[in-house]
Amino acid sequence: MKFTGISRTFSTVGEKQYETIGEFWNEMSRIYGRANLRGLGYNWTETSIEYVIGLISGDIKGSNISIILPDDGWKCVSGRTEKLGAIYREIYKEGPLLYEIEMFDDEGNCSVMYFR
Repeated sequence: MKFTGISRTFSTVGEKQYETIGEFWNEMSRIYGRANLRGLGYNWTETSIEYVIGLISGDIKGSNISIILPDDGWKCVSGRTEKLGAIYREIYKEGPLLYEIEMFDDEGNCSVMYFR
């Protein structure tokens, strides 16, 4: 699977990534619509995460990265966006991730695909 999009690095100190990645989503959603986007988190360090936002279908204008991801072995969890922190606490109980792909809609639903 190929993921193409706009890449940024975010601090994870104090779990600030939830707010700053949320702002990135809001910025891109104003242009493309939230339900047309997907976000990829990867390359975690003790203080940062690489995060890419791309279109679910097609290439986003201004893309600056393409990443080849595994085709198989992904798990998926769906829920409510306001419960995202709890969703991730459950996911991380099984250990760290290599990749996560998030999708959101304007009705408050989210879907997280993850790969270890």
